[in-house]
Amino acid sequence: MDTTGLRAAYKSFLAVARTERFSAPPPPEWTAAQLLAHIVAGDTAITAVALAVAAGERPSYDNRPSLDRWNLARICGAAGDLPALIDLVEQRGQLLCRVAEQLTDAEADVAVATLIISNDEVMLDSPLPLRGLIDGLGQVHLPRHAEQLAALAM
Repeated sequence: MDTTGLRAAYKSFLAVARTERFSAPPPPEWTAAQLLAHIVAGDTAITAVALAVAAGERPSYDNRPSLDRWNLARICGAAGDLPALIDLVEQRGQLLCRVAEQLTDAEADVAVATLIISNDEVMLDSPLPLRGLIDGLGQVHLPRHAEQLAALAM
């Protein structure tokens, strides 16, 4: 798979994240750290799905763990601080890109049962080609969250 667009989206997202000075959001919005943890959780899960497809498995993708505040707190706590979370976003993004670049066209076209929820609304609950799941990160997910993070920048 071509990851040029995804890599550019990570670069843009990380540029915003590296300002490292963020105000508290209005409730119930996520803090900058929670937003970064959300990216880490989602990217890691999609990487696992891509690896499972490459292994011949039939995985599914469900973004609810990346929305769970307890899980986000766990990721934040394990990272320790904002700079470490930013580094983790970069590392997991690079890993996802490396895995995606190794997928064959047939693997990238495998339909993955996908559930994506945003703000308690089901955005997608149907099979999606793996390439669509990965490309969606660069085209929609990372830019949207970069805007959210930029809105918190001080």
